[in-house]
Amino acid sequence: MHTLDVRPMPPAVRHETIFERLDALDTGETLRLVNDHDPAPLRYQLEATRPDQFRWEYVEKGPEEWAVDITKTARVVDARPTLAAGGEPFDEIMAAAAQVGEGEVLVVYAPFEPVPLEGVLGEQGFRYVADQIDGGDWRVTFRRG
Repeated sequence: MHTLDVRPMPPAVRHETIFERLDALDTGETLRLVNDHDPAPLRYQLEATRPDQFRWEYVEKGPEEWAVDITKTARVVDARPTLAAGGEPFDEIMAAAAQVGEGEVLVVYAPFEPVPLEGVLGEQGFRYVADQIDGGDWRVTFRRG
């Protein structure tokens, strides 16, 4: 488990730092966040920008110290750089899909809705939710059964 105590940090850099640390986690790893107040606004931002990608568990609820364990529950494949370079991300995505365990999801980012991929993974028992995000890109979250 990794620990990040944001209390000594200037408030202006806290969320950016936290998101960098969370994005760097491997699936199943946990970041324990320590703060001087309830980080509920961070949770709302996390759920809005990275839905279904993290599990949030309070360890300590103040009044002077708050601690939250945030566990990465997603395997994330950002296909945009591969596609922009003229490559094909299908094998990488399928390898990640094969590793999706109980309680985990696969999240694929692409510059278009990957309809053929949705069909292929649908045939393998995955349900999906496709969302268009900033800049016209797509985030597709796949979940077994």
